[in-house]
Amino acid sequence: MTSTDMYFEDFQVGEVHTSPTLEMTADLIVQFARVYDPQPFHLDRDAAGQSVFGGLVAGGFQTAALTWALALRTGMFDRCAVAGLGVDRLRWHAPVREGDVVRAVFWLLDGRPSNSRPGVAVSRFAYEIRNQRDELLLSLEMSQLLKMRPAGA
Repeated sequence: MTSTDMYFEDFQVGEVHTSPTLEMTADLIVQFARVYDPQPFHLDRDAAGQSVFGGLVAGGFQTAALTWALALRTGMFDRCAVAGLGVDRLRWHAPVREGDVVRAVFWLLDGRPSNSRPGVAVSRFAYEIRNQRDELLLSLEMSQLLKMRPAGA
């Protein structure tokens, strides 16, 4: 089985998965900030250097969106993702800085077959974003609907 063949049943509670890495370049930070979070510490190195952050940093919601984007790069949700239900316990522990090489780390907390949707499970995953020094930058829990393995598959 490859990661793209996974269904809900293939995730084990507590089993840790790690995404590929991504270097957070100034271009990635600024492009997102121009559209969604146009604050000086996300847009301009000089202004960012004078801010409380002391340098260019990614927006918090860019980091949250990056969490799911990196998890998708594992291929583990290619076949089974149905929909997100909500995010809980979202925390920004430290800023994502220009030049950081980040990865998503995630694991299943719990899950069960849906009571109202046959073939679908309600799951809850913990996600973290960590940098090249293994520093925790973001944590959250996401409730998700995942497809269950079809009968006979």
